[in-house]
Amino acid sequence: MDAKGLLEYLKADLTCSICLCYFTDPVTVKCGHNFCTECLLKCREGADATLICPECRQIIQISNLVPNKNLQNLCITGKMIRYHLLQSVVGLATCDQHGEKEKLFCEEDKRLLCESCLIVPEHKDHQVLPLDKAADKYKEKLQESWNILQKKQEQFKISLDSMRRRETQCKADAFALKQSITSEYEKMHQFLLDEECLYLERVDQESKDKLRRLEEKKTKVTQQIQDMQQMMLKIEENLNKDPLEMLQDMKDTLARNEELLLQEPEIVFPAWSTCPITGLRKMLRNYQREITLDPETANPHLILSEDLRSFNYTSVPQDLPDNAERFDCALTVLGAQTFTSGKHYWEVEVGDKTEWSVGICEDSVSRKGTHSLSSKDVRTLAAFKSGNDFFLWNSQCGLRKSKPIHKVGIFLDYEKGHIGFYNVTDKSLIYSPPNAAFQGPLRPYFSPFYPNDENIPPSLIIYPWSN
Repeated sequence: MDAKGLLEYLKADLTCSICLCYFTDPVTVKCGHNFCTECLLKCREGADATLICPECRQIIQISNLVPNKNLQNLCITGKMIRYHLLQSVVGLATCDQHGEKEKLFCEEDKRLLCESCLIVPEHKDHQVLPLDKAADKYKEKLQESWNILQKKQEQFKISLDSMRRRETQCKADAFALKQSITSEYEKMHQFLLDEECLYLERVDQESKDKLRRLEEKKTKVTQQIQDMQQMMLKIEENLNKDPLEMLQDMKDTLARNEELLLQEPEIVFPAWSTCPITGLRKMLRNYQREITLDPETANPHLILSEDLRSFNYTSVPQDLPDNAERFDCALTVLGAQTFTSGKHYWEVEVGDKTEWSVGICEDSVSRKGTHSLSSKDVRTLAAFKSGNDFFLWNSQCGLRKSKPIHKVGIFLDYEKGHIGFYNVTDKSLIYSPPNAAFQGPLRPYFSPFYPNDENIPPSLIIYPWSN
């Protein structure tokens, strides 16, 4: 190894790996590495100020720091002899071309020259200085650069310290934010739990009231049946009497009979109060999907809008191709979207006092001829109007009286085999059948039913997700 290499090797052994300068007040840690005391103390990490070795990442106990006086003395000596060693190295330099000592320095080419090098054309008109003056000049430049770098280094150290403080603060802020979120959701959970208990109590009380009223009506109907049975016995007795006796009781018998004949059995459809669920629609709309109608499936009596989000009924069927996908008898149209996984939600404006059916069906549902809403490949909610009363129907619960519904929300969870129907206006659940695994692709289902004397099919409108 030449003298210059030895100098670099010596400097490497006397340099702190953190600040890259000669050691200042060096200490030796348990793992055997050496650092400046101040540099090492700046390497603390985390809120507990744990010291980590920058070389091998082992944990350092401050009590195990050992001042290294010998290394400190070597650094002082190394600084003192470095200049003289460099001078001796320069003194030994010889020009490879002329064999003379290189005592000059070319500022343009930044290289050492001998006196013979001055007369060659390549260094003509170059600024050349004696070696000692050049060394002094560039030492000043190097010292100036060193001073600038030292200031820069201090700035970067300050920046690093700031980043470490921000890192610590970021961890603290994240912990506090998580605690805050947990606390807020605990409040929401408790609020919803209280709301659930309140609605369950309301349903229990409402159920008791309905059962009591039904019991009263049952008692009344039972009494009416008994009255009719007695009248029938009375009539049978009169039929067996002789004509004169039968005619004498005829006035009272006919009057009583007419009174009973005017009585009609009462059909009871208990209507339940709604239970609006806080935040329900906002939660469901996280899964809202863009739904449009598939014109290839539309019954010829249905005229679809240009944006494929609504339809109207026409009594005169359109001249449309009788393709395999089209419903020919059922007044039905399917959504263009197909679902084979995931959670999905869409809303349909159905109006009030109308007859309709919305929901989902398997993509394989029969398109030709009539089909039953009770079939396994169709899961829908249907509405019917009778006089001034409005009824909802589904295959599990049958018919029940309801207030008119303006907008229906439909939520599908394919993996759970779940579908739910919601009243968008009052944010309450209408109906949710027991979960049952789906078979194959599913499509949104829309049907207004055929018109009658009291009903004109509505224009069902699919609400875009942005509303």
